[in-house]
Amino acid sequence: MRVLVLPPAMAVTHFLAQVPLIWALRTAGHDILVAGSADLEQAALSAGLGFAELGSAKPLEDAAGSLPEDTFPAPEWTDREKTELGRFLWQTIADMQAAYAADHIAEYRAFAESWRPDLLLADHTALIARPLGALLGVPVVTHRWGVDPTGELYRERARQQLQPLCEELGLPGLPDPDALVDPCPPSLQHESAVPGLPMRYLPFNGPGVMPEWARAKSGKRRVCLCPGRTLVPTCGPAPVQRAAEAIDGLPDVEAIVALTPADRVRVGPLPKSFRVVEQLPLSLFLDTCDLMVLLGGSGVGLTATSFGLPQVVLPQWFDQFDYGRRLEAAGAGRSIDTRAGQADIAHVRSTIAAVLDDPSYRAGAERLRDEIRSGPLPATVVAELERLVRQPVRTS
Repeated sequence: MRVLVLPPAMAVTHFLAQVPLIWALRTAGHDILVAGSADLEQAALSAGLGFAELGSAKPLEDAAGSLPEDTFPAPEWTDREKTELGRFLWQTIADMQAAYAADHIAEYRAFAESWRPDLLLADHTALIARPLGALLGVPVVTHRWGVDPTGELYRERARQQLQPLCEELGLPGLPDPDALVDPCPPSLQHESAVPGLPMRYLPFNGPGVMPEWARAKSGKRRVCLCPGRTLVPTCGPAPVQRAAEAIDGLPDVEAIVALTPADRVRVGPLPKSFRVVEQLPLSLFLDTCDLMVLLGGSGVGLTATSFGLPQVVLPQWFDQFDYGRRLEAAGAGRSIDTRAGQADIAHVRSTIAAVLDDPSYRAGAERLRDEIRSGPLPATVVAELERLVRQPVRTS
């Protein structure tokens, strides 16, 4: 079958979470093509996949860039159903994806009618896939990127915002996906997430060359600080700078900071004792580390979890607060989820030290690692998707 992969614009880490399933589809003999905005091209090529440029990420880039850096951290994301600001923030995410769908559905439809896919595989937030699948008469499978707290508030807002487009297209409403793939271990997944097809999380962080220092553990405890690929341009360098200052005061610790080249420039000077790596896949060295310090993105977090690493989370927005909360509840780390807490360097430092020193956090992380490893492999999910394609497709 022919599978058209539709990642969301401005969310390359969501696409990276799909790569293991895409590879499994390819090795099962299926044709794969990734289509989306230009910011996704390099990630698709690095995964050995073909790419077609469709749509534009510029409106989303402008919206993200309009948020002042002092907005972050924004714990209001956790109160999406309790506060006016929380509802506004989550509705805004749905509005942005709905606007992208309305702006580009004609372009996507024309391309898809030419390429003739049998299945659309889309990120769970990429709303454009759902009306597109109904128009083409092919199943739509959505894929979670990790901890998914979008919930009913997001779903209802998406239905409201896309109702005019659906009516224009002759659809009774926004169709639900035909299936949902979930690579997040149940112990970390958000309580409101609807059940999906479980799949083992397999980290893909892009290609890279293993450096000599990553071939063995060092004499010191090794701490990795990684903000992920997409957060520094939106949240600014301050979260990384504060975390680095906290780590710098720890005894007997070797710090590794993993950044993109552009983020390395934004972050600025770091302590001379730190080992700074650019565009180096985490999977090449995390087995030599003792702790991950992150901002709560599921790509970094689940990669660390798959290695059994305890974590300290400094969440900034979107799903990161829920990731930190669920990780802490699982006994695999700590989350500092307030502005005051993250601004207190001594508090951040003592939290990192506590997680490093207490073996119970490592034990909790190893339990999550084992839970991940017990999940069905992508090849099992491929068989389910093949059966789905052979079934009649509903249109609403």
